[in-house]
Amino acid sequence: MNILCFGDSNTFGISPVDGKRLAACERWPGILQQLGDGHGVIEAGQPNRTLVNNPPFDGDKSGIKYLKPYLEAQPLDIIIIQLGTNDLKARFALSAIDIGKALEELILAIKAFYHCKTIPKIIIISPPKVHEVGSYKSIYAGAGKKAEQLSIEFKAAADRHTCEFIDAFLFIKPCQYEGVHWPSCEHKKLADNLYQHILEQRT
Repeated sequence: MNILCFGDSNTFGISPVDGKRLAACERWPGILQQLGDGHGVIEAGQPNRTLVNNPPFDGDKSGIKYLKPYLEAQPLDIIIIQLGTNDLKARFALSAIDIGKALEELILAIKAFYHCKTIPKIIIISPPKVHEVGSYKSIYAGAGKKAEQLSIEFKAAADRHTCEFIDAFLFIKPCQYEGVHWPSCEHKKLADNLYQHILEQRT
């Protein structure tokens, strides 16, 4: 079983403490790999990756444009999408509805790629809370309330397209001092939750 973990800096594993990458045993894709046997995990996290826009000066990091090479590389059984937080940045001025529509476009692009083939199970993870603090206070101005709305839009999109949905807003907590990135204990929570979905996939 091959599992693609496609997301942003919280899939890549940026530490809220020092900005460096967490060790494989501390970030959720790496923990997911360790939890079971018989499955391979492809880590495809990229800091600043969005669903809608290419961030200025950061090149091509939007989800839709960068996902296809991963789909082409090898057969996949599960695709986990963990995106949306970067789209909440104030400079993009996007509504939760705008970001939800972009997620739908990504889901439809995946299904179109697998036209006439078996489509991998798609698991959507909604962004957790964002704390408007510290250096991220102005960057994510207004994101706290919008993240809550986004979980509703993501669930609706997942339901419409028969995807699994994990509401990270309910149980994943970013660092309260840094505001955006997750402590390693939160990565463990998500990996444990995902592993239960994988076990269900096998039965």
